[in-house]
Amino acid sequence: MSNVFTGQVQGISKIATGTPAAFCRAISGGDFAIDPNNTIFNGIGGQVVARKGANAITLSFTCGGVDKADLALWFPVTAVVQVASFPDFLIEVDDGTNGQEWVLTGGQPSSAKVSCAGGLGSEVQYTLGMSFKLATEQAVGTKVPVYNSLLGHTNNNIGVTYGGAAAGTLSFDLSNDLGAEFHNPMDAKTAGVQHVVDGVYITKNDVKFSAVLSNVLKGTAMDVDTWTPEAVVIAMLNGTAGQNITATLSNMVPGAWGMPVEAQGRIGFKHEWIPGPGTAFNRVVLT
Repeated sequence: MSNVFTGQVQGISKIATGTPAAFCRAISGGDFAIDPNNTIFNGIGGQVVARKGANAITLSFTCGGVDKADLALWFPVTAVVQVASFPDFLIEVDDGTNGQEWVLTGGQPSSAKVSCAGGLGSEVQYTLGMSFKLATEQAVGTKVPVYNSLLGHTNNNIGVTYGGAAAGTLSFDLSNDLGAEFHNPMDAKTAGVQHVVDGVYITKNDVKFSAVLSNVLKGTAMDVDTWTPEAVVIAMLNGTAGQNITATLSNMVPGAWGMPVEAQGRIGFKHEWIPGPGTAFNRVVLT
């Protein structure tokens, strides 16, 4: 009989010096992939040459209850080519008898999205992407992923202001694309590890903030020659010491605005903010 696995026997957490450590409260879904980047050369006479390339190892997932210090790794405050102290990760599928574990090392953050759908009952969710140099296999049962007990933040815990004033935020998305790239120089690699890249490096900070508001807000001020940058502040306060997170987006300017035309229902005005003049980094500060 073939093996059968479900999400009930999967797990993901950080791991440091062989000891699993909690990264979040719960993970709702994601993807772990190893792309071998095979080289394929098709020739005349129906000839095919296929060779193994270098592994591109990626992990992404959507979760809740992320600690502020971990989340800050996806929003660098200084100009860097690698984020310091980025954690290793443990990922497993283990039914108690069959499966596999991997320890992912040499990683860097690649993308982040912090979002809340709004409505009567919704929670802040974090969709985080990362890329790794190496995925080391180990037998099932070697380590067990662990999770924290953070409460997370519902839409009732959130206050969003624009230039110091609320504007009826119905939903929001804060994202950052760090442009993670694999570095694979031709430096005479050793046999047996020729498929391993030299490292992962981040190449940019592309911060965007979008929201649907009940207020017209910037729709009344789009016809200007220049923007006056302002701060967008997202305060996520669940009332528990050490779990409150305030994200301050500094010197932001409008990137887009739109209004749907609908026969029925409530109107929500679409807004987007992008970084104004300044540095690409240090635009999102978590406190």
